[in-house]
Amino acid sequence: MSERIGHPSNAELARVFQTIADYLALEGDSTYRILAYERAAQLFRSHPLSIASLAERGELRQLPGVGQAIEAKVLELISTGHIAVLDRFRTRYPEDLLQVMRLPGIGPKTARRLWESLEVGNIEELTRALREGRLRQVSGMGEKTEARILQAINAWTAAPPADSETPRLLLAEVQPQAEQLLTELRRLPGVVAADLAGSVRRGRETVRDIDLVTASNDASTVMDRFGLLPELAGIDQRGETKLTAVTHSGLAVDLRAVAPTSYGNLLQHSTGSAAHNVALRGYAQRKGYKVCEYDIEQIETGRKITCPLEPCVYETLGLAYIPPELREGQNEIEEAEANRLPTLIELDDVRGDLHVHSDWTDGKASLEDMACAARAIGLDYLCFCDHSRALAMTGGLGPERLLEQVETIRALDARLEGIKILAGIEVDILLDGRLDLPDAVLSRLDFVTASIHSGSRQSSSEITERIIRAMRNPHVRSIAHPTGRLLNRRESYSVDLEILAGISAETGTFLEINGSPDRLDLSGMAARRAVSLGATIVISSDAHRTREFDNLRAGVKEARRGWVTPAQVANCRPWPEVLSGRRA
Repeated sequence: MSERIGHPSNAELARVFQTIADYLALEGDSTYRILAYERAAQLFRSHPLSIASLAERGELRQLPGVGQAIEAKVLELISTGHIAVLDRFRTRYPEDLLQVMRLPGIGPKTARRLWESLEVGNIEELTRALREGRLRQVSGMGEKTEARILQAINAWTAAPPADSETPRLLLAEVQPQAEQLLTELRRLPGVVAADLAGSVRRGRETVRDIDLVTASNDASTVMDRFGLLPELAGIDQRGETKLTAVTHSGLAVDLRAVAPTSYGNLLQHSTGSAAHNVALRGYAQRKGYKVCEYDIEQIETGRKITCPLEPCVYETLGLAYIPPELREGQNEIEEAEANRLPTLIELDDVRGDLHVHSDWTDGKASLEDMACAARAIGLDYLCFCDHSRALAMTGGLGPERLLEQVETIRALDARLEGIKILAGIEVDILLDGRLDLPDAVLSRLDFVTASIHSGSRQSSSEITERIIRAMRNPHVRSIAHPTGRLLNRRESYSVDLEILAGISAETGTFLEINGSPDRLDLSGMAARRAVSLGATIVISSDAHRTREFDNLRAGVKEARRGWVTPAQVANCRPWPEVLSGRRA
């Protein structure tokens, strides 16, 4: 099975539409139009079915956010191999100028000025212009700007080249495709059991492929039928018990099959990680066993033990069962042998959500709609933390508007049964560590989370001191997305998490695991270290829409990767206990 000639893959379409969005930004086009193309690129990249086929069948506009203009350009590319507007952009600007635009500290306006003033069209030319001192010929560019751009170029040069064939996608982008393939696999005749494996099962923040395993006594027929699924764009390799394919979004899919008697062995092996499996094999060898995807062999006798269920693998080796999220080669074998593995947090342990947004700022749903959605998923309490005024692009709230919202929330709480509705704020931490709103206003709120949205290029000591100052404010209860990372887009800013964890333990100020798919901040590894130093975690959805409460699931998954227990998470407690937790 393969895409017919002239059919662009979903990944190719996503690249084309993201390039159009980038050129529109370079042109200074409307934000609405730029976002339309960016959202189309994101949709195309992650959609399980062929976008080109949907367009040809006249079904593309049934997808959310796809209008006539987007549909027309997809059809234009299918029929001609080109999109006229993109060709015009490429005539006007060199395409490498887009890489200049993406450098931190540049952006579309500066990139265009560099091109028009100095004919800087790629990073090499930008480096040469810097070396020759020509950037200072451009209005508004001085010594500080030069230093910042040089730092960005050095970081770009030092970064390993991106693998365009196998890009890492957000787990949230891949999960729906993976689960759909799993659902289809489980429906096939001859399938006794099937599961996701690999990095998707372990909950890695970004993944490159989808691993599936199945138990069957007729593996060849399962391979035949699986290869015909419409979610697959092509088959790369096909054997009797193994199939490698690619989805329309460009994700590799690896399906392995064994007899039901060895299914637990295969599931454990295919879940990984490689580091975990290496450690497990080393441990097993010391105990007199050999471990592979089919069985466990007792070296002395040659006896082979097969495991139909995965826990049997660990039990046979004398280990407590190790949850998939912990299988990263981070001393989990030793802890399992000593029976010291933690009882990890589950989604059902979460009692409330203490960081969501509404249409009072950049949210897309009303206070009541968000509250009802939270109640519907079983939450006991919900706190609205819309943005403060410093984040002007979100319509952030000043003192008067915030107090007006507080009164509205109090009225909603009084009439809405089954859930406690709380008034809060996501207050910006300003460049000098002051908060964006006065204490007199913050004291009127139920919960305050503080965060950084500016000044991310400050030194580690400056950023750390800013956050410490906020944590010592008696009204601040948590620090939102403490490292500021945006997966696949922006590295964490420089901050000393060890110090913040100590301040958390001292003051009772929580450190957040933000469940937004492109944040998952704190990371699991950072959260593990933080709680080991006495910090308390809060897991938040940062939901801006009712459907985004599912971010709590992602936040819990990241917490599990950090060995976090319910006792270490503030919002696993009833609201009165959260309220009483501040110590200083």
